[in-house]
Amino acid sequence: MQVRDKQHRPTLSTAALPVACSWFALSGIIALLAFILYMTFVPSLPTEPGFTLNHWKSILSSRLLTQVIPNTAIVGFGTIFVAAFFALPLSWLLNRTDLPFRNSFITMMGIMPVIPGFILAMGWIMLLDERIGLLNLAVAHLLGLESLPFNIKNNPFGIAWVMGVVLTPGIFFLIAGPLRALDPALEEAASVAGFSQWSTVFRISLPLVWPGIFGGLIYTFMTAVSIFEIPALLGAASGKVPVLASEIFYAVRPGGPTAATFAYGAAGVYGVLIAVPSLGALYLYLRTLARSERYQVIKGKAYRPREMNLGALKWLGVAFVVFYLMLAVVLPLSVLLWASLMPVLQLPSLEAFSKLSLRNYYGLLAPLGGFPVIRNTVTVVVSVSLLVSFFSFMISWVVVRTQLRSRKLVDMLAMLPHAIPGLAFAFALAMLGVLASVWLPWLPLSGTLGIIMVAHLINRLPFATRIMNSALAQVHWELEESAQVCGSKNLTIMRKIVLPLVKPSFIYLAIWTAILSFQEVTMALFLSGPHNQLFSVAIWELWDGGSLGVASAGAVTMVGVIGTLMFMVLRSTGGTVSGAQTVWPRLPSSDTR
Repeated sequence: MQVRDKQHRPTLSTAALPVACSWFALSGIIALLAFILYMTFVPSLPTEPGFTLNHWKSILSSRLLTQVIPNTAIVGFGTIFVAAFFALPLSWLLNRTDLPFRNSFITMMGIMPVIPGFILAMGWIMLLDERIGLLNLAVAHLLGLESLPFNIKNNPFGIAWVMGVVLTPGIFFLIAGPLRALDPALEEAASVAGFSQWSTVFRISLPLVWPGIFGGLIYTFMTAVSIFEIPALLGAASGKVPVLASEIFYAVRPGGPTAATFAYGAAGVYGVLIAVPSLGALYLYLRTLARSERYQVIKGKAYRPREMNLGALKWLGVAFVVFYLMLAVVLPLSVLLWASLMPVLQLPSLEAFSKLSLRNYYGLLAPLGGFPVIRNTVTVVVSVSLLVSFFSFMISWVVVRTQLRSRKLVDMLAMLPHAIPGLAFAFALAMLGVLASVWLPWLPLSGTLGIIMVAHLINRLPFATRIMNSALAQVHWELEESAQVCGSKNLTIMRKIVLPLVKPSFIYLAIWTAILSFQEVTMALFLSGPHNQLFSVAIWELWDGGSLGVASAGAVTMVGVIGTLMFMVLRSTGGTVSGAQTVWPRLPSSDTR
């Protein structure tokens, strides 16, 4: 049957449209990566001739070696420490024990990644800032002090704490699948050998899911070192805690005290410096997968995973899950809601309750930028959702439904943007916009919605192709063979047979991409101009300008819209997070990233 399937797989002549669309998108990725590297040797703007190595020599600068790189390392490793501290116990409790309310907790974990990280960071600032943090002020008041020396801002450990809490669901879902698939016979054998339940967990269960744990840690590290918005809010913008991601941003868009001039070539170097450890970590992960036979636990014999009886400890487990959810969602969103209802941020009291009002919500559209911001946001969200769905379907068709020799290369190139920060692609697009304004003035690129759409398309392809690969792999070749026997052409088969069969995954992908595009702020902020501002950028600028109440109202509104879209996702997956493991993209080892 396998030989027969291969004989009937579409070839280049019958898959011309998917191949052409795939290479159109992937050639753009290759060109942008080459342009990033090229910019590291350009003295200034790409329109000015010349060659220099000075940007690479800047790696040896004292500020980069003593502040930027150490801060980036602390943020990266600190994030995976915090995330692993929460994610490992949560994964085990919600997948391998008889913990009460497991399904509800898993659904909450699936919803969490859609809440924008910069909004949660705003909440944490209002909680733990030394000057305005409500939690700090409350504790100081109880202790009879004016303020507490603890401050979540302006130190890399505070950034690592917030990002670790925000990125915990990534590790959780990467480990959840392997934990559910563990054969109970292995644990029963350990029990017969005299191992206690806890010894079995630490010496048998966790080592067998090491690829999932390692993959989650790597994914979290790669994400942490490339995030700009959270470090910027917590100290990088002021120059007190510079990291590589913030250096890229402020090298092209000076705004901080240490970035008074443009440094385009240096931004390219910083992008390469972020990509190198990410690619190295990805290589180590692939080496681990090369020894995958050590971790194979699913065999031909049927089995049912065994749940560990927690006994009296089950409520302690519930308390741990609730504690994490309080830290990750409830506290930061509650303080944002409180700030949105107050004229000035202050501790809850009878006097404060008398000041509650919806004043910050009245006329919210005007400070956000008016109707053009709403129109721009809807245009970008809908367009990116459709473009990502289309191109991912075409790429996955080449990878899964053809026997072309280049299909593995296509899959690898589609995954490549995952290892490169989106900010680096935004930088390349911004520089191409400069070139276009000089050499192709008839081509509008800089300051348009189109340039933001392209950045989103490239950034979302790795996630989207993992989903479509899995969906298309489930459709058997016999359906295409039957249609071919009936005289149907390849495009007809694709449109009328295969696409309807993968419609649930297609809809899920489209809605999820819309959510991610709606909440994204880094690339949109980097590429923003007077005519292409989006909702997330407007909230950022309100916060940056000191309008905390109005910014909080905008943030609460954004969370409400995202919640509505998430409800649509839950409806499309049967009312549960059945696709929870695709919420966070996987690394290129399995069917879903």
